[in-house]
Amino acid sequence: MDAQAWDRIAGSYFDEISTPFQAEVVNPLLDYLDALPGREKLTAADLGCGIGNLLPFLAERFKGVVAVDFSPKMLRAAQENCTHENVQYCRQSLTDLAVFQGQFDVAVTVNSVLAPSLDVVDQILREMAGTLKPGGILAGIFPSMESVLYEGGLILDRERERTDNEEKALRRAQRKAKRSCYDFIAGLYTDGEDRQKFYYSFELRRRLQKAGFRGLQFGKVLYPWREEDGDVRFSSEPRLWDWFVRATVASGQPHQE
Repeated sequence: MDAQAWDRIAGSYFDEISTPFQAEVVNPLLDYLDALPGREKLTAADLGCGIGNLLPFLAERFKGVVAVDFSPKMLRAAQENCTHENVQYCRQSLTDLAVFQGQFDVAVTVNSVLAPSLDVVDQILREMAGTLKPGGILAGIFPSMESVLYEGGLILDRERERTDNEEKALRRAQRKAKRSCYDFIAGLYTDGEDRQKFYYSFELRRRLQKAGFRGLQFGKVLYPWREEDGDVRFSSEPRLWDWFVRATVASGQPHQE
């Protein structure tokens, strides 16, 4: 979505967006940041800060925090949610972070790299790498395409249990899993005018490495199952997830025009 689209949902963020900071979400990002050695002397950036869910946490743990977003209404909401004096707010597109070249010890991004264009995704990741000091850390959360396929497989098995016609079960599963909304090659979800990027782990690893990141480690942010028609879908099954990625830059990255 563009800046105007994010402006429109700034006032109803939790109604529109599944966030890893909601209750019952298992989010290893927080423990990871909390355990960083010497963090009280480091500068952190929240790249794509949205309404500032993470900012109070960062402000209480890092020497300085820079909150970056391209939506003015999101930034205003973030400033209302976090009044700590060590937080600086900047309106800037993630496709152009040259103003922050080599400034941050830690860059955090939480489901902010959602652009449907793969060229734009690669540009954003290069720009993020360029904001970090030598040895700087990226801690990011990215939507998982494997999780979408996993849920689709569970839906298919459930529909197969409800009918002895496998083709009928497949058609039902495709409809309930919104198969027509997904491009499984490009990793895109389209709902009306909005399009969003999801990531396969192998793809995300390759794109981050191409952008200049090294030492990649992958984990999972686990989401509770949604309630539908009074029942919690697949509550006994392992949860859906986003990717939690840690990486470093070995040296300052040149800014990409």
